[in-house]
Amino acid sequence: MALNYESVDFIKVLGERRSCRFYDPERAVEAEKIQAICQAARNASHMGNANCITVTQVTKQETKDEFTKIVSAFNIPMAKMAPVSLVFALDRDKWYNGLPIGLPILFKQGGVNPSHGWSMDNIENSTLPRLTTFPPEIVSYLLSCETGMAMASAQLMATALGLGSCCYAGQGPKIAEVLGFPDSAQFVWAMAIGYPGESVESMGWRERSPYGDIIYAEKFGTPAIADPAVDAELTALGMMGEPSALTPQRLADINAAATKMGLPTRTDENG
Repeated sequence: MALNYESVDFIKVLGERRSCRFYDPERAVEAEKIQAICQAARNASHMGNANCITVTQVTKQETKDEFTKIVSAFNIPMAKMAPVSLVFALDRDKWYNGLPIGLPILFKQGGVNPSHGWSMDNIENSTLPRLTTFPPEIVSYLLSCETGMAMASAQLMATALGLGSCCYAGQGPKIAEVLGFPDSAQFVWAMAIGYPGESVESMGWRERSPYGDIIYAEKFGTPAIADPAVDAELTALGMMGEPSALTPQRLADINAAATKMGLPTRTDENG
């Protein structure tokens, strides 16, 4: 099956990404779509071109069953329902062993250049000795940030392909044991992938802090000012919308999806 990207608008993809918590367990995700999502993660930014981020595809039921024992209770339905979970991890060995390969290649290919102070002498005698002696906890921090960039790319690709996604946490050491991680690898986050069990419109929009409360100008805490005309244009393009409420229709949508998946339903009292 060929992938069809012709009608995909990136700004609308940004607007249609949701944390999807209902999946159709009877509808398999095509292998080519999973590959496209993983390629998006693989092509995300990698510091020093060291390629330290790993993604483990989990589709076997026995593995998913193991996951239900080691993830938070409210993540169990997603881990069971979603046909695929992508498990993102960082590998510190790839940092220590990959940088001496990746950085020189970046320079030779023109990715880093003398215009910014780079040279082979600088790489071999200054940068690499410094970066490859970072303690493991510093490397884990850096690569956790990098893993987030890979996950964001994967989520947007999933959305572009008509799939739902939602990130979920778990007991890292136990997940590492189930998947056979080496000691150098560290679980970061898992991502449920599947065909949504409800529509994007039903899932609606979520409240976010005002622009100036989290976007600052020049100094921390100094609110940046959003141009209303830009926001209006982004709203017209489908990237932004008004926050949703638990209306009777939304409640009916939730319960219909829950009933279909054999999950508990919700009453007004649950709110």
